[in-house]
Amino acid sequence: MKRQRLKGWLAIVACFSFDVCAIAQSNSSDQIPEVIAATQQKMVKVFGATAGKVDGFGSGVLISDDGLIVTAQGIYLDGSHVRVLLADGSEHLATILKRDRTLQLALLRIDQPTPDFFDLSKPIEFARGDWILAISNAFKVADHDEPLSVTMGTVSLTTTIDARLNARDVAYQGELVLIDAITSNPGAAGGAVVNLKGELIGTIGKIINSSETNTRLNYAVPTKLLAKFVAEDVTAASQATDLTMTREPVDLGIKLLALGGRRNPAYIDRVISDGPAAKAGLQPDDLIISIAGEKVGSLIDYDAAVEKLFPDEEIVVMIKRGSQVLQIPLTPARKQ
Repeated sequence: MKRQRLKGWLAIVACFSFDVCAIAQSNSSDQIPEVIAATQQKMVKVFGATAGKVDGFGSGVLISDDGLIVTAQGIYLDGSHVRVLLADGSEHLATILKRDRTLQLALLRIDQPTPDFFDLSKPIEFARGDWILAISNAFKVADHDEPLSVTMGTVSLTTTIDARLNARDVAYQGELVLIDAITSNPGAAGGAVVNLKGELIGTIGKIINSSETNTRLNYAVPTKLLAKFVAEDVTAASQATDLTMTREPVDLGIKLLALGGRRNPAYIDRVISDGPAAKAGLQPDDLIISIAGEKVGSLIDYDAAVEKLFPDEEIVVMIKRGSQVLQIPLTPARKQ
């Protein structure tokens, strides 16, 4: 009964807020409902780690018949297990193949045939003013086989952006498609943006929020960039991402207790005022257990984990505070 009511509310919201039903009814071939139904079969719900107020879920699109998935980079991918739900509600564990911190993308694979998928090899042409549908698991309204949320809008323009607004905003660099549709909601990132033929224009980008103007940007990562990301050699891409020389040194705003040697546990001795750790809520005497999924058993492990971080890219720091184990989101700053 609860699931039926949820599905009914989803239909009402789609029709009332975005007039999808009215536009669909004006189309004698009922094209839009068919496109929505077909697109849903090519999409997945992604569930993983949570941390504080940071959501542990996202959306993704299938891009091959053997379980390849493109989704948005996020904290939910930093846990020990990432779960993927297909449109039929079946659940599968996913392997993370690679990530791109510039485009905020991740490539996953599940061990499952996926006959319905988007073909990234076919370039899709679109223009300003074209109608689009944005389909995603915004607000985790679907956690089994329920349909994903649908919003409708238009293409505003294609542009290039460097969205490093400040340390708490998403770091995105590159070409994107601005869309006049509300997509900057928790869980929507990685969802599909399609035209009225059901062709993939791009995937919903991670939330870009300006803390200065309190506004958000609704955009899609273009399909051609998705194709380029997927086509890159996994090993080469991983090596390029992991080279220390490509990283800028980061500062977490933490001073560790160094008495006793580098093999001692990573207890926080001091938290720098107004630094990333202070803003995140870390405290002196907290014991750091892991950083961005990397186990920290000593000061040596701490240094090794920090060397792998990027400035302005949010991570999860797991700590032990008294008898509590807490997961705290933190955004490293550039080291001055």
